Amino acid sequence: MIDQEFSSCLTYLNERKNSVLIEAEMRHKDKALFDQRYLESTGLIVPTDSDRDLYYIWSPDAAPKDKWGIELRLYFVADENIPTPLNILARENSRHGYEKYNKRINNNEFIWRLFRNGYHLGNN
Repeated sequence: MIDQEFSSCLTYLNERKNSVLIEAEMRHKDKALFDQRYLESTGLIVPTDSDRDLYYIWSPDAAPKDKWGIELRLYFVADENIPTPLNILARENSRHGYEKYNKRINNNEFIWRLFRNGYHLGNN
């Protein structure tokens, strides 16, 4: 995504910050790497409770076989004015417990860019 497209996405999400949620899930062995990158990107430390939904660390012996790395998820409420680049990244959200959000993005690169632009884990 070029900078101009990202800027339009950022503007759109900034106008809806009260309806934007970001969460992370990862294997235990990825925690230190994530924590450091998150601090460098946001200036914030990660939550101390790592078994909450917004920041979930699988225990070393419990990680599912298909959990290959860090997974970042962005949930938000979109309307008909959603910028095309954001709409291309997004998909309809059907995750149980997240019904208030109609869109979801699973794109680590995009979400790291959001972190570098003032976003953080949790509600923004």
